[in-house]
Parts: sequence; C-alpha cells; structure tokens
Amino acid sequence: MIEHPLASVDAWLRFLEASPIPILAHTKEALLALAANEDDVTVNDLAHVARHDALLALHLLRYLQQHRSKHQLTDVTTLERVILMVGVTPLLNQFVELETIESMLEGHPHGLTAVRRVMRRAYHAARCADAWASYRHDIDGAEVMTAALLRDLAEILVGCFAPKLVLRMRAMQQADKRLRSQVVQKAVLGFPLIELQLALVTQWKLPPILKMLMDEGHAEHPRVRTVATAVAFARHAANGMDDAAIPDDYEAVAELTNLPLDDVVRITATVTQKVDDVSYWFGDMPSSTTAPSGEAPPAPTPEESDPNGA
Repeated sequence: MIEHPLASVDAWLRFLEASPIPILAHTKEALLALAANEDDVTVNDLAHVARHDALLALHLLRYLQQHRSKHQLTDVTTLERVILMVGVTPLLNQFVELETIESMLEGHPHGLTAVRRVMRRAYHAARCADAWASYRHDIDGAEVMTAALLRDLAEILVGCFAPKLVLRMRAMQQADKRLRSQVVQKAVLGFPLIELQLALVTQWKLPPILKMLMDEGHAEHPRVRTVATAVAFARHAANGMDDAAIPDDYEAVAELTNLPLDDVVRITATVTQKVDDVSYWFGDMPSSTTAPSGEAPPAPTPEESDPNGA
C-alpha cells in the first residue's frame, strides 16, 4: 500500500505497471461460475460480467493489445469484440484467478467502500452513456460505453493502492464542499487525476479513440460530451438524486439527444433503476435513487484519512 504521494505521474505509471490489478469480489464469483460451465458460455455472458467491472474491462483490453497480431489493422474498442477475437476460454483461464479488491483492502474498510463507490459510478456512467448514445444514433454506442466505464480508472486504481490518500481527498471535500475535485487532487497527489488517467491510456496502449472520448479537451465532439455528461451525472447521482447539479445534467442530455426534457428524465431514471438493481455487485451500495444528498461512506478514522498515520 502507498502511504505517501508518489513524486509524479510517471512514478505512478511505473508503480501501476508493476502491480497486479484486482477485480471486484462479485466479478470473480461470476467468472468462477462461468468457468464451471465453460462449454456453454457465450461472448455476451463474459461481456455482461466485464461491463460491471471497469478493472476487468481494462484487463480484457490490455490483454488484446499485448497479444495483438500483426494482421490486426484496426483498433478494437468494445468488450464484445475483444472477446470475439481472443475467445471466451483463453480469457476465462487468464483472469479467473485475479486478486480481488476486497482482499487487497481487507484492512481498509472505508477505503474499500470508497473504491466500490467509484466502481458503481463507473458502471452507472457506462449505462447512461450507452442509453443516451442510442438516442443520438451514435456510430458505435458500445465504444462510448467503454470509454465511460473506464473514464475514472485512475481514481479507482489510486483508491486500490493508496486508500489513505483517497480518503484524505474525500475528507477535504466534505469539510469544504466548494472545493473542486481537481483542486483537491492536486493538493493531495500533486496533479489532477485526469493527467494520470490519460497517461495510463497511453502507457497501456489502449485504442486512441478511447483516449479521445475520455478527454474533455475534445468537447466539441458530441461523443466526448456524451461520455463527460454520463460521468458527471453518475458522480452527482451518487450524492443523491436531489443533487443540485442534476437538472443541469438533464439539460445537457436533452441538448445532446434532441429529446424533450421529460423524456430525458424518464429514460435516465430507467437506467438508474437498473443500476440500483445490481447494487449487490458493488457491495450493496446505497441506492442512488433514494440516498439523501451528500450521503457518503462512514467518515474515515484519523489513521485512514491521514497519509502520515500508521
């Protein structure tokens, strides 16, 4: 576990390159269940599991890039296509024994809660991006969904390996809700997480289109705005559906999709309910449709929130 901030984004890249990336415990259970019935498992069965877990999705994309054939001329950007190209059995054999986030963070219960919360947010963002992209008649909605699922990868990984730092950032924002996330991240880590996020995508040779879709510097593209809005909405919804920023999110979606605002609210509520229905995947996180605004994991102990603590 990292107790103190690393010196730079490059230091984080070196550390993460050498570290085993875990998955959620429920994801591992699902993979074991598929492996027990391997002959009957379809591409969609494995993709369904990976769509719930941003870290398993990362593993699939990295595996394909690491084993990329010289004859593969185009990038593969969706989970279903990765599985089609590699095969269900090789991927199950490769990833069914991965370590879990729960075992890694066994001694950090509040850190585990925080990571699960971000994992749930990532899934919510992916489902929203997929739904909204379909109403935009996006050229590849599954690609947009993948980008949204992976957009907060850096935050998830820092939470897995440096839970005290993540809890320190959360405590700072709870103490002063006016603080912007990037300001807090720079104060604790030395850089905003988006810098590490985009550097990881490059380091791990993920398809350039995914990097572009995650980068709000390309906000002139509706596909990029779809990802950014989905990520923002999921973040706000995690505070409760009475979060003050949600009406602006709905307006942004209405502009993107050319749908009436009432339809946007209805469509998004349906997606959010489906996310709530699988909250067990993320450790029975509170429902985003019922949680009061500002609800968060229990306050960390001084030892957990202080990176200089024991």
